[in-house]
Formats: sequence, structure tokens, C-alpha cells
Amino acid sequence: MRTASFSRLLLATGFAAATLSACDSTRQVASETSSDTVPSSPTVDESDVSFNREVTQGEYRFSVKTFGSQEPRIVSIRSYRGSAQTIDPLRVEVTGAVTNVASGDLNGNGKPELYIMTDNKKANGGLYAYEFAERGYAPISFPGTPAGNAGMGYTGQDMYQISGNKLVRSFPVTPTDSTQQAGNRTVEYTLDPNGKLVMGAQR
Repeated sequence: MRTASFSRLLLATGFAAATLSACDSTRQVASETSSDTVPSSPTVDESDVSFNREVTQGEYRFSVKTFGSQEPRIVSIRSYRGSAQTIDPLRVEVTGAVTNVASGDLNGNGKPELYIMTDNKKANGGLYAYEFAERGYAPISFPGTPAGNAGMGYTGQDMYQISGNKLVRSFPVTPTDSTQQAGNRTVEYTLDPNGKLVMGAQR
């Protein structure tokens, strides 16, 4: 009887030890597989401002700053209507150094657009555009490689400007055969109601 009680005591002690061991093991595995590191957004040195400009469109005002000189650069955008900020400060990544910003309302819908130009010379590079509403914004679709004859000899090195209600895009043309001459080409775009740039005249 005493032996049976002693055996039950050993069995209970062993079970308790196994249970504690299992709990400890589970805790260790959880600790090793869990991560306390939370992915963070790119950090910038806000004292290192490499571009700083404000532009206006009607009642709206945009403050645009670029931080640092490393790729990708971080651009800070603040949008105001009068003295009131319309959205939380927006930060976007761009390739190349910002060379200019412009605002407009190319489609005449009362929602201002902001165009950011960089010195990125790669094909279809150098333009970032957004349309702003009272309490939000939406990216504007990039035009891509010019279609048809306008795109013949296109290799990049785009330059952009706003002229009236059009976005004007200029780029050098590289001859694709002996019948063509080197030069520059200009293509105009309008903005449709859906925020898409539509190619128009070329010269």
C-alpha cells in the first residue's frame, strides 16, 4: 500500500515536472519566433532640406520639401485651403532630385493638382502627380511612353511644364535609322475627369 502511494507520488511529481517543462518550452519557442521589431517608415533628417517651395492654385496652397540627397528621396507635401490643412502631411518617395513643382487644374473640376518634377532621366521618369480634394488626394496616372510616331526614338530624359490647361512634355529624339534626324520632340497632355493624362498634339 505504501509502495503504491509512493509510486503515485512519483507519477504525479513527474507529470508536474513534464508540464512545467512543456510550459517553459512553449514560452521559449514563442519568444524566439516572435519579433518585437516593428517595420518603420523611412527616417529623414528634417534639418537637411534640399528643396523647399510653395505653389498655389486658387484657394489651395502646397508646401513641398525634399529631405536629403540619397535615393530614394523623401518628399513632404502639405496641402492647405486658406489657412486650414486639408490632409495630414503626406510623405512620398521619389527617384532623382526634385527640380520643380507646379500646380494646376487641368481638367477644370475644381480639384487642384500638384506636379513634382525630378531630374530622373530614365524612360518615363521624372514626374509625380496628385489630384487633391477637400479631404484627400489621388495619384494621377502616368502617361507612359508616347504612343505612335510620337514615341519613335524616345529614350527618356523627359522635361515637364504646365502651360494653360495642358501638361507639356519635351524629350530628345534618338534616330532609329539613317532616315531620321536627332532633335527634340514636344507632346501635350490633357487631364480627363478620371485623373488620367491623355496625349494630344505633338510638335
